[in-house]
Amino acid sequence: MSKWISLLLFLLISLGTQGQQKYWIYLKDKMSIAGEEKSIEKASIDSVFNAFITTENIQTVVTSKWLHATSAVLENSQLEKLEQQPFVKSIAPIDRNIKILSTNSPDTYQIARVLDQIQADTLIELGLNGEGIKIGIIDAGFLGANEDKYLKEIISNDQIKGYQNFIEREIVDPYAGPEKNNDTHGTRVWQALAGYDDASFIGLAHQSEFYLARTDQSDKEYHGEEDYWVAALEWMHGQGVRLINSSLGYSTGFDNPEDDYKPSQVDGKTSALTQVVDLATREKGMTIIVSAGNDGNDDFKIISIPADAKGVIAVGSSGHRYWNKLGYSSIGPEHLDQVKPEVSCFAAGGTSFAAPVITGLVACLMQAKPDIDNAEIRDILIKSSHLYPYPNNYLGYGVPNVKKAIELLENTELKVNINPVTQASESCEIVLPKSNNIMAFHKKNNIIVIEQEKLRWADDKVIVTRLANALYTTVASEDEVWEIKWKD
Repeated sequence: MSKWISLLLFLLISLGTQGQQKYWIYLKDKMSIAGEEKSIEKASIDSVFNAFITTENIQTVVTSKWLHATSAVLENSQLEKLEQQPFVKSIAPIDRNIKILSTNSPDTYQIARVLDQIQADTLIELGLNGEGIKIGIIDAGFLGANEDKYLKEIISNDQIKGYQNFIEREIVDPYAGPEKNNDTHGTRVWQALAGYDDASFIGLAHQSEFYLARTDQSDKEYHGEEDYWVAALEWMHGQGVRLINSSLGYSTGFDNPEDDYKPSQVDGKTSALTQVVDLATREKGMTIIVSAGNDGNDDFKIISIPADAKGVIAVGSSGHRYWNKLGYSSIGPEHLDQVKPEVSCFAAGGTSFAAPVITGLVACLMQAKPDIDNAEIRDILIKSSHLYPYPNNYLGYGVPNVKKAIELLENTELKVNINPVTQASESCEIVLPKSNNIMAFHKKNNIIVIEQEKLRWADDKVIVTRLANALYTTVASEDEVWEIKWKD
């Protein structure tokens, strides 16, 4: 097909769908009756709403009990009528460009290197492998996973306890289907989370039970839609899943550019996806681990939604030889009143493959302490990471150390050794054991990085020079961290 014919078809399709957009329709808990706002049972409001959409011939897509909202594709006339109804709280357009947060598919050697970085051999020695833990993976397709050498045994052992395809409801086989209707991204993520064979470990949670959800379609001009992601999360909660991994997210891409999310709206409260993740972590006791995003080199730069949710654990990408932020890895926005991402680790192919490593680690911690709650999990990850207690918006609290995490799991009151804050004017000398991995993060305040710098060790020390406009500098090796507060 020629380029011009393709362009013409695209224009015709665009014209044919003009005036239509998918929206979240949020319903009220109170409704005006006889001029007064009165609380009404949700079931009664739902009944009134259902009668209205039947009359107006509105086809709904997903209903979220948690958000008390329904998604639907609306024509302009339907939108205008809905906006006037007393049972409608608000209506918001749905982003149709959820992104797969990978840059490429890393080989198994690249994936395995991160296990060395976080010292995962401790888990293997202790026999921790995620056994008894239910893990949900919300992703694109799992095409060919049953033929993958690192996943075949998991599948043959009947560790897959549920699958939902929210794109093509008629396809019930997670591993089949023509490639244009499926994707292998979820397969690669699953491999990084749990893959293993007799010779090697690729992921950590190879004895867990898995619930898989496909919410992304790779052969469309847009990717998976956020209402499918919400539906997948609520379905998994209903199956008793407490631990979720998702390597999907979004930042820009509405059909109407005027509706694009702005960086200022990555604020921990605006998007429906952020709201539902916040509710799941705050009220439902779920641990949700997501990729931070791959916009670090783009204009957007900051984390993808729902990494901005307060209770979620967002994972960025660090280097392997040097624990610096890799260029593509998204940063935490300055306007957010919390540290993002929470932690980071090596990932050669995008933050898609950093998040499942941390999910596998969390599954092992949950196995070791079955009554652990999501707040304690978050606290242990943070305190075991190499930058704690001096985080930044590049790596969060840094790279987790499994040995420290196990010690904290056994004794939550354990105090982590912290070097005192050093005060200096223009340069500072730090004495430390020899290391080829020493990074400085020069910051405009105690969180926001201006620049990261590789430092050279010589004569039992490093010399740190103040960067213009820096008020703080964090210096870190793999084992120790120092904070410099620059004097005026």
